[in-house]
Amino acid sequence: MHSALCKKTYLQPSTAKTIYTIVSRPNVRKRPNITGSKLVADSWDKNQTLAQNYARLGLTHRLKTATGGKEQHPSKVKESKPAKSSALGHQEARITRGEDGSILKVEYSKNLLYDTLDGNDNDEEETTDTPSALETETDLVRALKHRATLGVKKERVQSDRESDWVERLVAKHGDDYQAMFWDKELNIRQQSIGDIKRRIKKWQASQKA
Repeated sequence: MHSALCKKTYLQPSTAKTIYTIVSRPNVRKRPNITGSKLVADSWDKNQTLAQNYARLGLTHRLKTATGGKEQHPSKVKESKPAKSSALGHQEARITRGEDGSILKVEYSKNLLYDTLDGNDNDEEETTDTPSALETETDLVRALKHRATLGVKKERVQSDRESDWVERLVAKHGDDYQAMFWDKELNIRQQSIGDIKRRIKKWQASQKA
């Protein structure tokens, strides 16, 4: 009986299974939705990346210079320049100073003095391998530029505060724009006479409408 009381009870392990649900979200960055311009959307290739589409269309998606990760074209990779030698180059001079800072010796390049007197400048402008804008301009870029020229300028609407300010100027000075300009109480920001005239003209047109 004693052994029966001291019998250990073993707990059965739980047979319940934990079910994990994995939710996958599509990567929307792979296929951007072009909504800014219909011209760009019609010319967009969904099989290409953002950078490839912009390069093909003659556009740029980054105003700053790329810091890395951009594929270089073999024809546009510049050769490394050799290190400068100790010899003096064109229009250069070497100054040797003493311990007290005084000039002991000045070495000039061969043609430095003659080039300075004759005004001869043999420095050629650095050539770049970047094609001209006319060569790289695509049909899409030309179409976008043409559309930009057809844009209608939106007329600025005067705010209630500006209208109230103009109305107070007219009520106080009438059509004396010189007095409006020198009015330190109302013309706090020192608006010019021409600016005041334009604002009053716009205000008068809104009153007639």
